[in-house]
Formats: sequence, structure tokens, C-alpha cells
Amino acid sequence: MDNAEPVLLLGAGASITSGIPAAGKTVEKVARWAWCKENGRHPDDFTIRRSDYWPWLTAQPWYKPDLSPADLYPEAIDNLLGVKSDRREFFEKLINPPEVPPSRGYVALTQILHQGWISSVLTTNFDRCLERAAIQQNRPHRLVSISTPADYVMFNSAPHDPQLVFLHGSVKHYTDKNLTDEVQSLDPLLVERLRPLLRDHPIIAVGYRGAEASVMNDLFLAQAKTGGFLHGVYWCVLGNDLAGPHSPWVEQLAGAIGSNFQLVPIRGFDDLFEKDLLASMVAAGARPTRRPSGHSVGGMPADMRPLDGLDVSGFEQPLLQARLRQYADRTDLWRPGDVDAAWIEEMTDRLDLVRPVGGRVAPTLAGWLLFSRNPSAEFPQARVEFRATGPGHWLRGRFGQDVELEPAARTSAFTVRQTITGNLWSQLDDLIDLLALVNFQFRLKAEVSRTVNAYNAIAIKEMLVNAIVHRDYDRDEAVQVVVEPKSITVTSPGGLIEEIAAQVGEQSFQNAIAERTSPIKGYRNPAISDLFYGGGQMDRRGSGLSDMVLATVNNNGSVSFGPSADNTRFTVTIEARPEAVDEITNTALPIAEETVRYSSNLIPIETMPAKVWHSATSAGSNRSFYRAAEGLTVPPGHVSDGRFYSLYDLEELAEAMVTPFDPGEIEALGFDELIALPGGESIALKLLHDLLFEHLKTKGLQIEYDRRRAYFARGDEPELKVSYQGRLRKATRTVVKARTKRESDDIVYYEHKAVSFSVMRFGGDWAVVLTPGYAFTRDGVRNPISRERTNALSTRRAARDFNPSVLQDVSFWLAILSGEAEGLFALEHRPENDLARFAPSVLLSHRTPTISFNVSAFDELAQRDTEIDEDLQKLEAELEALALEPDEEDLGRNGDDPEGGEPDNVD
Repeated sequence: MDNAEPVLLLGAGASITSGIPAAGKTVEKVARWAWCKENGRHPDDFTIRRSDYWPWLTAQPWYKPDLSPADLYPEAIDNLLGVKSDRREFFEKLINPPEVPPSRGYVALTQILHQGWISSVLTTNFDRCLERAAIQQNRPHRLVSISTPADYVMFNSAPHDPQLVFLHGSVKHYTDKNLTDEVQSLDPLLVERLRPLLRDHPIIAVGYRGAEASVMNDLFLAQAKTGGFLHGVYWCVLGNDLAGPHSPWVEQLAGAIGSNFQLVPIRGFDDLFEKDLLASMVAAGARPTRRPSGHSVGGMPADMRPLDGLDVSGFEQPLLQARLRQYADRTDLWRPGDVDAAWIEEMTDRLDLVRPVGGRVAPTLAGWLLFSRNPSAEFPQARVEFRATGPGHWLRGRFGQDVELEPAARTSAFTVRQTITGNLWSQLDDLIDLLALVNFQFRLKAEVSRTVNAYNAIAIKEMLVNAIVHRDYDRDEAVQVVVEPKSITVTSPGGLIEEIAAQVGEQSFQNAIAERTSPIKGYRNPAISDLFYGGGQMDRRGSGLSDMVLATVNNNGSVSFGPSADNTRFTVTIEARPEAVDEITNTALPIAEETVRYSSNLIPIETMPAKVWHSATSAGSNRSFYRAAEGLTVPPGHVSDGRFYSLYDLEELAEAMVTPFDPGEIEALGFDELIALPGGESIALKLLHDLLFEHLKTKGLQIEYDRRRAYFARGDEPELKVSYQGRLRKATRTVVKARTKRESDDIVYYEHKAVSFSVMRFGGDWAVVLTPGYAFTRDGVRNPISRERTNALSTRRAARDFNPSVLQDVSFWLAILSGEAEGLFALEHRPENDLARFAPSVLLSHRTPTISFNVSAFDELAQRDTEIDEDLQKLEAELEALALEPDEEDLGRNGDDPEGGEPDNVD
């Protein structure tokens, strides 16, 4: 179609597989319904047969036996459903078949509309199949429905959001046109608005016979007389109907516009849109499109509203890029191998993260809440107020002994408070971390005892996602999370939206969720919902509360939820599992299998280097290469099989500086191509470790290159403390501690908090593995106690740190490495590093992945505190003895040269 955006016309044949009968079958249903009403029978009476009402129908004076039932449609409606209230009652039931979902063709069409490949759909039908599919799929985020004259103001020949035009009006609003005189012409005001659309676009007609005088005369033949349809009319018919006969109006149209009319054989509406169009366009890498000059109309969802006073420069670009890549991969959208600004601009527009305002592009509320650093600054209501109330010993057990407690209203009760801000991704992560602390464990007594959790972690996540995604951000209220020893309650601003309330009817919302065989769907914030789904925070859209109920029930807990009486808030309460836990022994009798949330010690690498440069060299090792290149500019790299590999752009480097590289010998290959080479992954790991070494230097850490371990050196004082932002509050950690003789204050050695690190590949994903540990030096800086002799001791020392302590260590090192970033962070370079501008951009997540497991697979034996203390005392004694021994063979050895420079060869 020469890149011209088509207009789609749908007829009754499009909705047959969605449970909506075509014209012929509708006439039969009308006859049955009218016969039942005349004879005092209920239309749903299964004993009624065709032989009851068909003779009655054929005896009607207006009945014409020479016409097909489909051709009798206007007369049947006119004579049998002439009273508008009767007509509405009949059609409301006809076009809303119970438990029949929209067909796969309509589902595919919602994706096509979402991509902007079609923006205008005209329909002769009254059914709501496309609207229902759009709600269920949350695509497009907004579908503008035009069904009454009052809606014409929303019509646009260049719409910003997809529009659905009901040519024959609305049954619900009594504006439907079904009668004989009504279907002779369309509303002239509507026709006048549609003419530019038909003139400037190709027309695709699907499921439409072309047997209505109104549509064929007013839209097609009138346009044909003025020389229209230069972009063509593509009339889709089933393959076996290609030869005809066709409606006389269709034949007349074909004769009037000649070669601009094409009959297109199809296998059916569903196959056309699902397989022939959507699947082929996705496979071909079709890019999403949207009219840059399109116009918006009122009534849009709040999260799609543009924020005129804010600018898209406020988006965190690394986070935006990473989330859009993730969204495209999860939803099978095309994206370039190297994400560029043009693709980012297309996606932010397509996903309603930005909207045009007065000649410029402004962020929408969804875009700002998701991708600005701290949207609470402009929208104070976009926050979560967390409150935990209970006995002091319980709160300290959950949040630490030094947590600040404030007296509560109840006697002997205290409260811990936390205000959670940041973008919505960050808020969800913070809440999951906080509630993981209150998801207390206890031992279930059995033949083999095991540790279980009070709540199902998946249920907690679904409860939080529901509050953050579906809350009303126009209400000046925060989400409230209230935790007590045996329950978690989340209250979010905003009750049920209209689409949900209509599906619930008179039932309570919780009963409706429990009894429905298909999800109840509707979206107050469609853009936010879509991004959370594309980012993996939501699973099957519309199933969150159902999943929460199932997970909680399977956990032997209970859950209640629903809107407030005035429908201004929505509250969810999950009760902990009911076993009576002995607070002294922390045990209970077992009832069901449990899961527990584990945190990994991985930092996901969200953006990897795109390319690797390499050049010929005669050197056989890194050491010989760097010695031969002394005095020349050489970036970090690795020599292998006569080639020098580097993540730094050797081509630009050779142009800008004096290097040992011959520009004609420099080649580039993709990072994935390097991995596929024999030994390529080993080279890649060495290059990535070089970037990590540089990043660690920017943090002021001492580095043991051969062990890939880093630690803080002491300052002027014997001890060094570092402050960082913990999960609940600002925390301080002692990272260098002076150890003295038992009988005096003489310092014998220094104990350093250390972290070992390495890059690992997990299928197609990469991550930095952090292993907290210890280093021991004589001077608190670079003079180690014999490492060969302390290796086993440091391992034993680290083994005394159990889960909570290790998690805190990982969090501490992640805070140091990320600079306490709230989003993604990039590997940095020292200011004096002149080669930084040639280095790649590598982005890492500021959070470690977590996962839930059945704890029976991770059962641990309890160990007595006294045993741990005794072992630590033995370790300290052995370390003190080692520190007092002369250890000259290790002086100056720390994986690098004695002066502290990095090695020129680490193989």
C-alpha cells in the first residue's frame, strides 16, 4: 500500500467467531424472540424448536420467500423489533454472549492498532468485540469509540489514538439504525467527517457483504463519483466466494473505480489478522508508527495525560533504554541491535510515555512516574507510606535491634515508619524488600522439621503491584501499607473503574473474582500497566488478584479485598498462616508446603558492550605487548593468537592518539560474535574484568588483581567507617578494624571488609558476582598477612556470617559500587583516565535478583550461638599468631607491583 495507512471497515462476518451471529442467523433469532414474546414463552426455553416459530415467521405479510434471511434483516428488525426498548433488550443480549471471549482475530487487531499500523476502524456492527479485546489485552492503551452524534467531536482524520466509528449508531443509546428506512442513508454529519478519511487512505473491507444502501451509496459510490479511492479499495472475501455472486452495490463500485478495486481472497477474519497480517509484519520487523501530527481528544486516561510544565529531559535515559529493550523483547516487538535515539523516540510515543503539546513533546504522567528520578517531587501523592506496628521485640526482630521505635496508640505496642518515594519501579522493589523482612520464618515440627514463611511471596508481590499500578494518581493520597504481626494491609486511592464495575454487577468484588472463569479486566492506568507487564513485574494481565487468592489459599492463609463503600479506595488484607507459633522455640505444627524469597549476590548487567575491536600483534602475551608499546597510548586489552582485543574503540583511538596499532589492521566484531569464537568467552571475561578494575579504582578501593578482590584501606585512624543508605535508613559500617593483642592495645593486624568479584554468563544474560569476605593486612593498606596461610582462615571467618549478615554485606557493596544509584548505573572511569571517551557504556542494575523456592529443599541445621562464638575466638587467635610471625616472602606481593600500579599482564 506504498506506506499509506489503511482504514478498516468491519462487517458482521468479522464477529461470527466471537459468538455474534451474522445477519441471516440474527433474523432467525429475532423471529424466535418475537414469537416467544407473542406466545408468552421465555426466549431461553430449550424446548422451543424451529418448527414453532419458523412457520409463524413465513406467514408474516412482509416476508419475501425469494430473499435470503440476511437480505430480510431490515424488514425483520422493523416489523418484529419496532419498539426501541424491545430492540435494545434483544441486541444487548445478542452482542454480549456470556463467557465468549473476542476471537483471536480481534486480539491480533488490538496489537495492530497498538503499533499504529491502522488508526481508524469503521464498523457496521453493534457488538463491542474490539472494545472488549482492547480492554482484555490493554492494547491499544486508548481506543476512542464514536457511536452517537455527541461523539462526532472526537472524530479526527489524523487521530493520535486509534478510533472506532460505529456507522449505525449505538443500541445502548437508542441511536442504532436497523429499520428499513433507517438503513437507507447514513447521518450526513458523519458522512461529511468521513469523506477525507476515505479519500486519503486505502480501504480494507473485511466480513462485509456490501448489501446496505446507506454504507454503499453514501460512503463508497458517492466517493467514487468524485474520483476518490486513488489509494484503492481492498474487498476481502472468503476464497471459495471469490467468483461471486457479489452484492449489486459491490459490482457497481468495482465498475466505477476500475483497477482501484481489488477482490482479496482470505481464509477468514481470524487468520487474516492473526497470521497473514500481524504475524507476518512482526516477522518482517515492521516498526511501530504513529502520526506525528495527530491530535488528541478529551477523556483520555489520567496516566496518558501530558504534563505541559515538564520536559522529557527529566527521564533517566539508562533506565528508559533498558526498560524499553526489555519491553520489546518480552512483547516480540522489533528493535534495532544497537538501540538508537530514533527507536527510543518511537517507543516512548507508541507506549504513551510522551504526548504532543503545542508543537512540542511533553512527558505523560505515566512516563514521569515510571522514568523520572523522583516523581514525588512534582506529585507528592506518588509515594507509599509504610507502617509496621507491634510489640517492640517483634519489630526489632524484623528490622534490626537499632531500629527507631515510636510509641503506638495500643499499650506495649510500637511503630516503625518509612516513606517510600522514587519512580514506580523503585517503589515496588523497596516494598518487596521491606515486606521480605516481615515475612517471618518459623520451624514446622514434623518427622523432618523445616523452616517456612508466614506469607506467600508471590501473593505479596501481586498485592503491591495491584496498588502501585491501578491506584488513582489524581487523588492527593499515598498508598498505605500497614503491617502487624499476623497481617499485611495495603490501601490504595481509587475504587473500581467503570469497566470493572460493569463486569462485577451487584456482586461483591471478591465474590466476582472467585466465581469468574475468565479474568475481570480493566485499566485505570493502561500505559503504566502495559509497561509493568512488558517489564515482567506483572504476569498475565488481569489475573493478579486471582493469582494472589490462589497463592494465599494454597499457603493456608486468608485474604480479603474490595473497594470502600464510597468507592474511593481499594483495600487488600492478607492474613498470615494460622499456625500458633511458640515465640520461645519459634516452632509450630506443619500444615502446608512453603516458599521463601532468596536474594542472589548478582548484579545484572543490563547493557553490554556492543563491539570488540582487535588488531594484529606479534606479541605472544600481555606482558610482552605492553613492554613493546611503552611510551605509546594503549588501552586495557588482551592478547590471544596474534590479535590484541579491547573493548575500547581502537579505530577512534588510533586517529586521536599515537598508538602501536596500524589503522588498516584494526577490525571490529560484535560482542556476541566474540563469544562464539573458540576461547572467545575467556577473552570477553578478561576485558570485562578490566572495566571493573577501573570502576573500583574510582571508588577508592585497594585491588588484588590476581584474586579479583577489593577492600577499603584505612585512613588516618586505626578504624574506618563508611556510611551508606540501607534498606530502611542510613547505615554505618566498619570496613577496616584494628585487631590488638589480647594483653595490650598494640595493633597486630587489620581486618578489612572485602568483596571478590567476577563476571559470569547465564545463557544470554551477564552479571557481576559479588562474594563478600575479608582481607587481613599488617598495615591496614597493602601489606597482607601471608595470603596462602590466611586463605582458609578468611573462608572460615566469612562462613560465620549467616544469611541476614551476608545480605547486608551484599547490599553494602552494591551501594558502594552503584554510588547509591536509584536506577541503573554505569561503570565509571577516573577523571585522569584520558582513554575514558573511547570506552563502551556498560550499565548495571542497582538491585540483585530475587527468587522464591520451596524451603524444604534448603533446610538448614540450627547451630548454637556459643559454638559460633568459640569458633570466632579460635580464628582470631590463629590470625594473631600469623600476624606476629615474620612474613618477608609476601612483602610487596599483592597481585601487582610494590608501588601499587596495576599489572601489565594478568593471564
